Amino acid sequence: MTTLSGKETFKWLSVGAGYLGVFLILVFWCDAYGEGRLRGNLISVLPYFLTANFLLIVIGLALNIKAIKGLFAGIGRRSVRLLLIIGLIGLVLTALIAPKVHRIYYDENIYLNIGQDLGFLMKAGMCNEGSNIDGQYLCSQLEFNKQPYAYPYLMGLVFRLFGTSETCGFIFNNLAFCLSIITIFLIGRLLFESVPAGLYASLLFALIPENSLWGNTTAVEPSAALFAGLLFLSALLYLKDKSRAALFLLAVILPFSLQFRMESSLLVPLVLMLIFLQDRSLMKGRIFRLFGILSFALLLGHLAHIYSVRYDNWGSNGTRMDFSFFMHNLRTNSLFYLNNVRFPMLFTLLAFIGLAFRKDLNKQRLFLGTWFLVLWGVFLLFYAGSYGYGQDVRYSLMSFMPLALLGGLGLLRLECLFSREDNMRRFRFVTVTVVILCFLPFLRYVGTVGEEARQAREDHYYARIMADSLPDNSIVLTHNPNMFLLWGKDAAQASMATSYETKMKSYFEKYKGGVYFHFNFWCNTADPNQQKFCTNILQKYRHKGVMTWKGKDYTYTLYKLLPSGS
Repeated sequence: MTTLSGKETFKWLSVGAGYLGVFLILVFWCDAYGEGRLRGNLISVLPYFLTANFLLIVIGLALNIKAIKGLFAGIGRRSVRLLLIIGLIGLVLTALIAPKVHRIYYDENIYLNIGQDLGFLMKAGMCNEGSNIDGQYLCSQLEFNKQPYAYPYLMGLVFRLFGTSETCGFIFNNLAFCLSIITIFLIGRLLFESVPAGLYASLLFALIPENSLWGNTTAVEPSAALFAGLLFLSALLYLKDKSRAALFLLAVILPFSLQFRMESSLLVPLVLMLIFLQDRSLMKGRIFRLFGILSFALLLGHLAHIYSVRYDNWGSNGTRMDFSFFMHNLRTNSLFYLNNVRFPMLFTLLAFIGLAFRKDLNKQRLFLGTWFLVLWGVFLLFYAGSYGYGQDVRYSLMSFMPLALLGGLGLLRLECLFSREDNMRRFRFVTVTVVILCFLPFLRYVGTVGEEARQAREDHYYARIMADSLPDNSIVLTHNPNMFLLWGKDAAQASMATSYETKMKSYFEKYKGGVYFHFNFWCNTADPNQQKFCTNILQKYRHKGVMTWKGKDYTYTLYKLLPSGS
């Protein structure tokens, strides 16, 4: 039995003290503020955690630039060309064939508006009352959002560089999807030590229909999947180089990658599992645990965020996670990969071949299988976790990388049956042809907008027309000020009209172009509370209709409100 010297004992105690110190800071922080005040505090503090984390990632990439270049060394020009062709296929599918449309209303607009607040105001929240004056964005009433903030933070950086627009959000997700294709290739190459396996995996990933559909939205899931892949790629880079620079990059990518969706927290045990399976000795070193303190410290803001929203209903007044949802979600989410309707069944069969029919690469297959099961299985207990429920199929995006990697491994297994070079080339040609032919029937699905959220989509479309018609120096009251603020207009929550009479008087005095009310999607819903809220506004204030649009089911109107006595 090995005993530690006094000096070594002190070193290990200092490591433990580091973790304990960070933990105590978190406990005292949360305890000192309480839930309500903590959220207000996080609005100001979270942007600095995210900024520090992002800058450290940039530094980590700079420190590892030589090692990153080395990932592409030795793969051959032909393989590089093939990877670029696959990336181009993915770009065409997502940017040109998949419709450019929001699919999650009104969350996507909220994410982009939070990006405005983070980019221009360094505030982590969505704006309930804001203005765009001479090109300067201001917000006078912020509300903390329960969703994590990494994606809006990235959008804030994009807005600062290129200006605020929804188009920037779509292009960002287009590029995130293309970068995911390159990322999965590099993971496959490092994990299997095989360039063909990486190319096969990237091709399968590029041809998954839901990837293309969601890659042309402004939803958070494409970037969440990308950063999960980047996290595991950085872990593989560390396993390859075993350098402190690579460990630093892993340590700073980890906390950022956890801040896209709540289930992203499950990446922590997965990355530890990958390192444990590949080289567990790396986890025993003091340096590894010291860098863990850095990751823990960078996560303080996110952990406080989770604490502050732990009792939120997340869209359900009932149970959010329960075994009663398990069987229905299991059946629906399993058939998704097998019925060849929204996901090519061939890809699932190839993944099964990669998982079950190899005598080697046991550790890699165990990791990929666990990666898939964890990020697929977590939604089986969620009340809205069914891939057949509305647009919740987006949750499947987090499971596509491990499945495509297993599919690439399956194709590599089949390729190994052909030992002669000429036969192997024929196999590759036939294989790629078959994969593409199996995908072609899904092209129509990729190019379809779909029926889901049609009324909200109509509301968004007509609201844009209304926004363009608003005169200068005017404000619109609406349930969704986020989208009007994105379009460069002044906007506030419609609740201002009935709850803040003094505020309304100031609006009529300030906005000479007029105060407008957007009779929107929520005013048309069957919810009597929402209907009453909208009718009360029209009963309380004199008004005149400016424009009306009739959708298939709902009517959308822009009213100009008039002050009392006018």
